[in-house]
Amino acid sequence: MNKLFLLCLCAGMCFSQYTQAQNSSWELGIFGGWSNYSGDLQQNQYERDEMQPAYGAFIRHNFNDYVALKAQFLKGSISGADSNYSSLLVSRERNLHFRSDIYEASLQAEITFMKFGENNAKIAAPYLLAGIALFHFNPQAEFEGDWYELQPYGTEGQGMAEHPEMKKYELTQFAIPLGVGFNIALSKNAHLGFELGFRKTFTDYLDDVSGQYPDVESLKTGSEMAGVFSYRVGELTGDEMPNPIGNERGTRAGNDTYGFGGVSLSFSF
Repeated sequence: MNKLFLLCLCAGMCFSQYTQAQNSSWELGIFGGWSNYSGDLQQNQYERDEMQPAYGAFIRHNFNDYVALKAQFLKGSISGADSNYSSLLVSRERNLHFRSDIYEASLQAEITFMKFGENNAKIAAPYLLAGIALFHFNPQAEFEGDWYELQPYGTEGQGMAEHPEMKKYELTQFAIPLGVGFNIALSKNAHLGFELGFRKTFTDYLDDVSGQYPDVESLKTGSEMAGVFSYRVGELTGDEMPNPIGNERGTRAGNDTYGFGGVSLSFSF
């Protein structure tokens, strides 16, 4: 145990000396902007009608003038609806919608391409970011004025005896943040940043939509509301629709993504 303590102490001292030699510094900052998503209920991640407010905080360690590591927590919301599309499109008749809060904790590396700030000719510089994130989501839909969580209903047959291979998707998952940013030195200790990034996820269910309709009549035997949220065409058309079993509900062409964009203000110490 003593040897381990001494080893950690020596490693910490070496790291401290290294970062000091590299002009390292720490920053605390806040972020404010918007969040959005791309998936089956929204083809364009930057759909103006579905942009939602986002905010958060971060701590950044600048190892030197070019490399930094940022730990960040963000809270945002995502949403999408077939009603955003033209009545001439098939997806409009599907009549699905959702909303979900997003809570994300991430660790991101930032690579800056030039020196900037105090004692440098340039006061601003662009950077690239990449990292790992853990996020939580929980899609909901509205029915008769109330909002319901969708994952427990298994709207595409998850958890049904007829589909033992289909498990309910996890609401907490990993993602890969990728993006670009631009930092401006306001003073020796203050920085203004602009950042735009998206998250590559490993799920197609941010919006609770992915594949085919299950046997809706069988789904209703477990829960009438599960059938309501699975198949909503009749609510729009007013027609009594046949059981859509096996018909396309979404597309498994790719996983959903979400992203954040906005402004940050940070102070070094």
